[in-house]
Amino acid sequence: MRWNAEKDVAGLISAQFNSGVLRPRDVPEFKGAGDALAHGFFAWAKRHTPRLDCLGFDFVLCDVQAVQDVVQYQEDCSDFNPTSPVYLGIEITQENIFEIGRRAAELRNVHPRLVSTAMVLINRAAGRTMWVRTPDEFLGEFASWFWDGDSNATDEEAREMLTDRFGEDEAEMDYYLPSVVRPQLCPDDMDVYRWHAKTRRYLPQRALGVAALRRLQRFTAGRTRRICAELEKLSLMLQRVGNRDLFGCEYRPRCAYASATLTVENDTRVGEVLDSHYEYLASAGDGTTYLGFTPLASTPDAIRKQYADWSQGLSILGQLDRVIACLAA
Repeated sequence: MRWNAEKDVAGLISAQFNSGVLRPRDVPEFKGAGDALAHGFFAWAKRHTPRLDCLGFDFVLCDVQAVQDVVQYQEDCSDFNPTSPVYLGIEITQENIFEIGRRAAELRNVHPRLVSTAMVLINRAAGRTMWVRTPDEFLGEFASWFWDGDSNATDEEAREMLTDRFGEDEAEMDYYLPSVVRPQLCPDDMDVYRWHAKTRRYLPQRALGVAALRRLQRFTAGRTRRICAELEKLSLMLQRVGNRDLFGCEYRPRCAYASATLTVENDTRVGEVLDSHYEYLASAGDGTTYLGFTPLASTPDAIRKQYADWSQGLSILGQLDRVIACLAA
């Protein structure tokens, strides 16, 4: 790229350093514009990424062709219209599974809404940063395979659907009934949405407020107190950033893996759901390890805002990681 790079690529990389966000001293020697950007960006990322014990992801710098190599297999590939010559890719190469059932049982004894508060805040944080697979997604995936997509199906309704598959084998059908599956995959207080029969729609669960979490800290100790403290910190951080997607992904392909996966218990049923998920993506041919692609900004103000958002996103991921670590300990 030093001699033959297109002017817009070289100009964008120059702007990244001229904005004051990336440091020229992080580039040991100049071997080309792309090499300089890689040294500068990953040095910045190292400074701003907190310790992460649960969440797994990698940043990848991509030119447009590298992004198109991934996008071409997606059903909505025509929706990708490049707006920058260089993109930041977020890649997740494996499933990191954490069991939270045992700790959730302890939290229920402290406050009936503490588990749902944790799930709501985790999902809010993930929605602003990176995908975390939570128990409600396992239930939704299971429902799509066995209950015609209705995760609110009753046993009676499910039996009608399952009869076509299993005939009159009651013992076989029992394994797939909602009353059996829901407690294993997603107990009611782990579902971030609740079915409201009167309005016939799903309504979001509400999290305990900061004041309530602080009160709980005064009356608890040890691990439970720490979880309440970490949830309070996460709640305050989320209030400050609003509803923005902090990593600003312009295009999201169908990523096979989540940055972390939370299960009640990592048992046979969870394995079956994940295997079906992977097999479906493999057969469709559009599964990928990339969560999303963000175009690098090219003007000074836009560059500084983009990196400020990324810094906030990484801070929230650090706090989210601590919450997950507490629940999975």
